[in-house]
Amino acid sequence: MNEATQGDELEAEAVRRWRINLIAPPVIVAVAWLVTLTPFAFFLRGFQVWVHEFGHATVAWLTGRRALPLPFGWTNVEPEFSRFVYFGVLFLLTVLAVAGWRERKFWPVAIAAAVAGLQFWMTWHWPEARQQFWFSFGGVAGEFVLSALAMMLFFVELPEKFRWGTCRYVFLFLGAACFLLSFTFWQRVHAGLEPVPLGTLVGGEDDAGGDMNILIEEYRWNFIRIRETYHGLAVACAWAVAGAYGLAACRVGRAVEWVLNRFVGGRAAGEE
Repeated sequence: MNEATQGDELEAEAVRRWRINLIAPPVIVAVAWLVTLTPFAFFLRGFQVWVHEFGHATVAWLTGRRALPLPFGWTNVEPEFSRFVYFGVLFLLTVLAVAGWRERKFWPVAIAAAVAGLQFWMTWHWPEARQQFWFSFGGVAGEFVLSALAMMLFFVELPEKFRWGTCRYVFLFLGAACFLLSFTFWQRVHAGLEPVPLGTLVGGEDDAGGDMNILIEEYRWNFIRIRETYHGLAVACAWAVAGAYGLAACRVGRAVEWVLNRFVGGRAAGEE
């Protein structure tokens, strides 16, 4: 196969992927929204609870703590710093970066570098009190942020070994469903139609260990601040997803990877 034919095939594949990125997300998000209006929403709410716990666990992992998010509304976190967790996360990010670099894919490298930098800052520069605050705040925040990231990753071309081609549709659907459930609820809270959720899923509304209880009692937040903060975060994440879709529609990622391949390929050829 000559270079011209290979180049035409790669361009045709890029166009096909662009069309999928343009059509599939609105369709899948619409399907997820419709499912949230049916009795099947019960099962999606269970997944939403798990994403909430992953929000807590993500903060713990990025600050070097062992954490086990359980799907029934509880995350077990060890208070001691763990070098195994810190370097384990760093190792996984390195694997992602190396795989992306070998396949000349920009976004996996950029994501790995950004998360590694965030991990370093949160672990070594955040005091204990700030880490504890973000752990409490990160539950509901994770419902928005992690769900939005799951949707935005649909547009990212990960290395082949991650088998992302098929999995990204599942993540898009689940991320959209979780985000819509959380967004709808907190819109109602912001409008005063629902109270700020106190307590925990396991201990009930009287459990003083709930995230909102901790924000109120330990960090002196009031209901207005809670409503406004989470509502603002929800809107920001929605705009981030819309922005990612717009960039994908404009094929910005393709342009970035073309520049990277041109630069790296040209330098490698010069060295040979």
